[in-house]
Amino acid sequence: MGVRLERMTSATAAALLEGKRPSDISVAEDYPTEFSQGVAAQVAHGSDLGPYVIYAPNEAIVVGEIGGAFTGPGTVEIGYAVVRSRWGRGIATEAVRELVRVIRKRSDVERVVAHTPLDRPASARVVEKAGFTFVREVEDSHEGQTLRAKEWELRLEHS
Repeated sequence: MGVRLERMTSATAAALLEGKRPSDISVAEDYPTEFSQGVAAQVAHGSDLGPYVIYAPNEAIVVGEIGGAFTGPGTVEIGYAVVRSRWGRGIATEAVRELVRVIRKRSDVERVVAHTPLDRPASARVVEKAGFTFVREVEDSHEGQTLRAKEWELRLEHS
């Protein structure tokens, strides 16, 4: 069995927003991720785009989160994070593929975008392996800091 995505609950989100470890789910030792609080803030806006927690393959342990949001007509930007102890195991790639499967069911999405920091080439490999193509380098921001990132896209075809 591969990774499993489950909607982040309001209880999990509340704990993360308070800087605490969630008590309603089992989590990896090094959870939360650096993006957990930002993702948790999106729970109130929940949709089929997420946010979701990522369960490790064959385990009942949360190792990250993933989700997407519309950034313009027909365009969804996704973001994901996996705890460092689980890097290099294909978890993020599988989670991105699973979220893309969910997004493909929507007729109102033509393009899925992801930004990967230049200092994290493995993150770029995640979206590349999930079928995204490199578009350009952009300036992105995280927690008020500007950083250089690669922009990737996946064009969806609807029949």
